[in-house]
Amino acid sequence: MAMGNRFTHVIAALTLAAVSVTSAQAACWSDAAASAAKVRDLETMLMVSALRCRTADNAMLNQYNRFVTRSRPALTAVNQTLRAQFGGAGGLNDYDRFVTAIANRYGAGAEGLGCDDMTSILSAAEAEDGSLAGLTRLANAAGVEPRLNGERCTKTVTAAR
Repeated sequence: MAMGNRFTHVIAALTLAAVSVTSAQAACWSDAAASAAKVRDLETMLMVSALRCRTADNAMLNQYNRFVTRSRPALTAVNQTLRAQFGGAGGLNDYDRFVTAIANRYGAGAEGLGCDDMTSILSAAEAEDGSLAGLTRLANAAGVEPRLNGERCTKTVTAAR
């Protein structure tokens, strides 16, 4: 094998290794992305519940709509974080599958929670007045655990000598 040809193979192998490592790192969930997934999960749970419960309590759907209007900047930030998690515009199908899976999971209701429970959680969400930090706290307090497709990112801490 000629020297130039061998060099080209080595460069190609190194490039492939770098892409593989980058892809593996991108697949992990940072704390910010995992928190965004929790808020998105909470919002979707409330949306599906408002739609499911509207026959018994149409006021819940109006309350949900007020919540979304007031929380739009925070919910938009959450969706931007999640789209970035799935690779931006290139990962739009993966993002769509992720949020559809959340909605499907709540289609039959949230396990152990009825319309009255959802109204209480929705009231608590409205009380956060659009605060992303507040919605994140509420999602944590409500025990929302989204199904993340990948591992959590690990942090490497080095001690100063």
